[in-house]
Amino acid sequence: MTFQQTADNVYLVFSANKSGEYFGYAKMTSPINDDPAAAIEFAPKATTVEDPKLPKAIPTPATEFAPKGRIIDDSARGTIFWEAERDEIDEVEEEEEIGSNRSDSDSAPPSKAWGKPFKLEWISTTRLPFYRTRGLRNPWNSNREVKIARDGTELETTVGRRLLGLFHRLPSPVAPNDHGLPLPMMDGYPALRQFP
Repeated sequence: MTFQQTADNVYLVFSANKSGEYFGYAKMTSPINDDPAAAIEFAPKATTVEDPKLPKAIPTPATEFAPKGRIIDDSARGTIFWEAERDEIDEVEEEEEIGSNRSDSDSAPPSKAWGKPFKLEWISTTRLPFYRTRGLRNPWNSNREVKIARDGTELETTVGRRLLGLFHRLPSPVAPNDHGLPLPMMDGYPALRQFP
């Protein structure tokens, strides 16, 4: 089933853990591509390329406490993280799901893809701090604030529209007053003086 069969418009809102803000949103403009050849591969394997702009993958062996994995050093973006090797995770999950009665002839190599690609059109790349979304709650996510979500969390339609609208609303301007003059107020109210 394609996205056009279930929704007229699908918008994706982008953020990053612990960033405290959204980085923009985009509209899905094509169906999901189910062609296995189009799948997006995982982070690169360890390489010897010395381009400082490219992330480096440093393999780590399995230990008593952690599976085999790799450290991804993306210094250009100020990010370093560790991820488990997908092969071992897939094999363990398959064993748990299928059980020990699986025959060797049925086994297939585990997928090494993030997911299936689709096209999108960026609508806004304006940053939106989470504090500006205070009060927006998602009834489809236990009525939590919209900032509390995982990848792929759906927003109730009216909440989603309000969130997207915030990307296009300018923050309240704050005019500095460095001259020690009283601050102007609306007609009928006395002017306020600045705190020392």
